[in-house]
Amino acid sequence: MVRIGRPNNYSWVTISGMTLPSENPRSGIASDVRYVPGVAPFLLPPTVIDQLQSVGRRRKWRPGDVLVLCGSRIDFVTVCLSGSYRASLTSVDGHELLIRSMLQGEMYGIPSALAGAAFPVDVTCHEAGETMDVPRADFEQLLRREPELAMSVVLGMATRISEMFDLMEGDLLLSLRSRVYQRLLHLAQYNGTPDRTGRTQLTLRQSEIAQAVKASRQRVHMELKRMEREGLLELGYRRITLLAVDPPPQAERRGARPRPGAAR
Repeated sequence: MVRIGRPNNYSWVTISGMTLPSENPRSGIASDVRYVPGVAPFLLPPTVIDQLQSVGRRRKWRPGDVLVLCGSRIDFVTVCLSGSYRASLTSVDGHELLIRSMLQGEMYGIPSALAGAAFPVDVTCHEAGETMDVPRADFEQLLRREPELAMSVVLGMATRISEMFDLMEGDLLLSLRSRVYQRLLHLAQYNGTPDRTGRTQLTLRQSEIAQAVKASRQRVHMELKRMEREGLLELGYRRITLLAVDPPPQAERRGARPRPGAAR
């Protein structure tokens, strides 16, 4: 089931009770291990953004601009005020691996600013917008003084940890079919847009899905067409629509033990 809401004037999409598509017995893959997606991204309340604006510096971006590179060391946190920003990694052969797009109201850079960790991904502007940088010293002072901001940071980091395990789960799936569908669920959960019928639309190219699951575009296209025939999704020009249905269970993860009687 897909539940759609709009807390704090920000859109969100939560997919609950959905599991990855199963294979038939002849495929040789067990089908009883359920996959439960994590939570939707935590968006800062407007009151917290107002607090940060007193010490923040606004910056405008155009599509293609690089906000921060993987491995960078930064001494500020950033809040997305408008626009869309892609978080991605670059493979050894130079291909971009899309993680997802960051939304208006999201904050990033906390581990780098507070703990000195290297930034884990590349962030580039996808749709023109504006961000706000908050220097580390000012951010630390506000954290000590403003409980609402401190709690927002805790909730934001908790959802990022959940997302990390979500992505790790996808890497453990055996079949390309399951990896593709798991990545679609992940992107729909964070970047999906509801249509009038309650379905969830994703604006992306099939090549981006292929890069994310480390497979050829041709193989991913075959799996997407198969899922379309089974009624799990609909394909369009740079658009994939997940239908508001409960798909059958997913293929097993590497090392997972199927229950007695599970198809092999």
